[in-house]
Amino acid sequence: MQKTIRKLLPQMEFIVARIFTPIFIVAFSLVLISCEEKVENSAEDSTPSEKIPIELLPRDNDISGWTRDGISIEATNYDALYQVINGGAQTYIDNNFVSAAFQDYKSTSGLSLHLRIYEQSTIVDVEALYEYLTPAAPLPWVGGVPGGRIDDSALIAYTVEFIKGRFFVQVVIDKKSDVALEIAKLFASHVASEISE
Repeated sequence: MQKTIRKLLPQMEFIVARIFTPIFIVAFSLVLISCEEKVENSAEDSTPSEKIPIELLPRDNDISGWTRDGISIEATNYDALYQVINGGAQTYIDNNFVSAAFQDYKSTSGLSLHLRIYEQSTIVDVEALYEYLTPAAPLPWVGGVPGGRIDDSALIAYTVEFIKGRFFVQVVIDKKSDVALEIAKLFASHVASEISE
């Protein structure tokens, strides 16, 4: 009986190898493909998610000497936006408004600053909004966010504006001086650095 088994053993190994080797190769290939897809998906999932406007607001002393003055206001729907900016809301809604955040700041020296961050649905929407809201004679923000601009048309204030990603950002400082303008630029640069491309 042992002799019979010994004679059949090489034949059985040959049969097992012919049947199971292709099955093993196919199964192993499927496992590799599945693992590769999981790695690709996890790489996509690990990219930093885009922040919402309220998360982009500087905290107290993120800009040295400046603290929040009052509570942050967040608008996440049309009615909330109308409550904050009333008649001005329609322009943002017409360009596919998503959400916005508003925060006032004060300095230790008594200056005040107003920060407004609007999120639109797409980059095309925010570009159209930015174009529509262009001041009569904007100054380029040299050395700042690409495409950024300065509005110096108000008697006692500067406005620094830019778009990045799906966000439109306005910084208004209630004083017209070189120092005040640099502070407004500093706030704008800080917010820009928080927005992912």
